Formats: sequence, structure tokens, C-alpha cells
Amino acid sequence: MQGRLTGRVAMVTGGGGGIGRAISLAYAREGAAVGVVDLKLEVAEATAQEIVAAGGQAIALRANVADREEVFTAAARIKHALGPITILVNNAMYNRYGPLEEQTETMIGRMIDVGFKGVIWGYQAAVPQMRLAGGGVIVNIASPSAVLAMKNGIMYSAIKAAVAAATRSGAAEFGPDNIRVTAIAPGPTQTDGANLVVSEEAWERRRQRMPIGRLGQPEDMANAAVFLASDEASFVTGDMLFVDGGVTYAFS
Repeated sequence: MQGRLTGRVAMVTGGGGGIGRAISLAYAREGAAVGVVDLKLEVAEATAQEIVAAGGQAIALRANVADREEVFTAAARIKHALGPITILVNNAMYNRYGPLEEQTETMIGRMIDVGFKGVIWGYQAAVPQMRLAGGGVIVNIASPSAVLAMKNGIMYSAIKAAVAAATRSGAAEFGPDNIRVTAIAPGPTQTDGANLVVSEEAWERRRQRMPIGRLGQPEDMANAAVFLASDEASFVTGDMLFVDGGVTYAFS
């Protein structure tokens, strides 16, 4: 542990699994106290318990980020237990790929509610705490799909483009309060959840397209999230960092 985030308090949505879990663990290793927020309390608790067992500070909270009141309640509980939030990671996402005409109103509504509205509710809940603390950092999880065309992913691409736009505009709006707003665009990343729906053959096809010769791991995204939240990135705001092994520009 280098202690790059010592004294910080982080709220990580979708923090119980995949990329969110890796970020929660990495932040704790760097000294941050972490509010692990997830729709599934049991996975949030498992991640928080791992942090505490390693000597860190963490609490687990169940919240549906599509529900503004639940996001505000989670943020208030983090402040009460750990102190004012100074790092927010908007990671939670619900997505379904497929032809647009096959996607129902309910499905599209949930994707927007979780993937975009959840980011806005996170802003509204955490930014006032950051102002009181004298500043902070927001790290949004976007996607290369924000800037690339994607077959069977119209809604996903549109939502992630909106997240990228909210990153840029958030940087402009919150900058005077010493709040930086950044984003990560992960490339193909092998998470437990992705492994349930992506076959070994499909992973291999993706790997073969990677200029760097391998697929991404959750820890790759966590390392980028640590950098963006740290003082090493103190002059970085409004930007989306592509953590994708070079695949976006190689095939754009």
C-alpha cells in the first residue's frame, strides 16, 4: 500500500462485484475508507468484509441506483459512518444487447434509470458532501461504445455517450468547487459476470483483436481508477481514459 488515497472516503456503486469490487479493494489498499454500494447486499458485504479483514475501513450498503432516494440514503449513511464522501465511482450498470426493435419499454427504461440517471443521482448526493470537504473526485465508468458504432448496442452506446457528456459538463460545473470529474472507458474485461455470458471461444476472438495481446482484467480498471482519484491526476478533469489495450483506436 502506497497510501495515495489516505484520508479519503469513497462511494463505489456496483461495488460488490466485477470492476466495482476491484476498485473498492484497490481504494482500500491505498488508504481510503470505502462505502461499497450494490443492489445485492450479500456481495457488498463480502467485499466490505474482505477490506476490513485486510485492515481497511469499509461498510456495505444495499441501494438501487435507479432510485434517487436510495442513493441519497446510501450517501448519508456513508457520511455518518466514515465521513464526507470525497470520491464517487459511478460504476453500476444494467444492460441488455440485442436488436433495438426487440427491446421493450421496460428494458430500455431500466437501462436508462440505472446507467444514466444513477450517475446523476450520484452527482446530486455526493457533490454537496465534497463541497463541504473542500473538494473531491468523481470517476464514471463509461465505455469505448460512447464514441464507436456498435451493432445491437444502440441503447448501451447512447447511455455511455451520455455518461461521457455528463463527465465533461460535470468537470465544467463542479471545477470551481475543487471537484474533478473523470471517466474510464474499459475495453473487453473478464469479470465473473461477463464470464457467465461470454464463451471461451468468444473471449479468444476478442483477445486476438487486442493490439496488446491480452484481455482486460478488473484490476486494470482499478489501477486506472486509483490514478484518477489520486493527487497524481490533480490536473486531469473532463477526460475519458481509454483502458482498452489499444482496441478502440486500432479498429476505429
